[in-house]
Amino acid sequence: MNSTKHLIDEIKNILDHLPELMKEPITADNLIEKREAYGLIAAEMAREQPAIEGIETFELSASNSQDNFKVPLFFHRPTNVDNSLPCLLWIHGGGYIIGSAESDAFMAKQVAKVLDCAVAVVDYRLAPENPYPLPLQDCYAVLNYIFDNTESLNLDAKKIAVLGISAGAGLAAGLTLLNRDEAVNNLCGQVLLYPMLDDKNILAAKGPDDNFLIWPRESNLFGWQSYLGKLFGEANVPPYAAAARSENLAGLPKALVIVGDLDLFVQEDITYALELINAGVPTDLHVYSGGCHSFDKIAPESLPGKRSAQEIELFLSEIFSSPS
Repeated sequence: MNSTKHLIDEIKNILDHLPELMKEPITADNLIEKREAYGLIAAEMAREQPAIEGIETFELSASNSQDNFKVPLFFHRPTNVDNSLPCLLWIHGGGYIIGSAESDAFMAKQVAKVLDCAVAVVDYRLAPENPYPLPLQDCYAVLNYIFDNTESLNLDAKKIAVLGISAGAGLAAGLTLLNRDEAVNNLCGQVLLYPMLDDKNILAAKGPDDNFLIWPRESNLFGWQSYLGKLFGEANVPPYAAAARSENLAGLPKALVIVGDLDLFVQEDITYALELINAGVPTDLHVYSGGCHSFDKIAPESLPGKRSAQEIELFLSEIFSSPS
């Protein structure tokens, strides 16, 4: 597959000006350097982004019951609101190995503003220092914290959903499975943006035309090796770790799945969406022509970027406005 064929023009222009480090696959040798570079980019973007009026932010924490780690979360909500609000648990991307809540703060605040809802962005621990199940348990701790504190946080317990990006969407998919099986709280929806779901999607590139922009095969292999740790390559990888392995998707909340057709994850994401549909889960699937991995974050003003944002807004508006 030629990963640059019919690529969105706005993305072509941006990629041409990326530093060489940002174009290289993530490996054990450059992981620290990559984290620092992404952190600097996130900080620079935060400085350049305008303030969003009418949104307040609190830094809170939830205790992971497995090891008592205090999981940071950034809670964004409209100011001067008396009624209980819907809440979106937001899980950032980064292949399970890079990224932070800070990198998605502006987008999370935008969603809180547009949809008049609360958005809780979880700063889960990263692999390989913290392999599965710790990142998932961090997310589950925050989800339980939200449900346990709906009254004090002024939230509607019947309108709590989860959104994940890339590896964050992989965590979101695993989280909805775990939450369903624990049968304590009910989510009203899940938004999976180009989710990283299948630990078996680790084949080496067959040639220069068989690789992918932004998140190439080599990065994907290292991401899964880091996240799964000793479980990597095993036949019994649990579906909570890699949702593509699940044999039972029934009873999950309504789903929105978005991916570009030039993304390494396009096949696994389409397959997962179809399996959700076959399991009776109401599912919207959107595949965007010319979209590489993270197309909507790289080029939000492109037509596919705008359409993707509209679909997310429409989906969340629907599930948050449905009768409790």
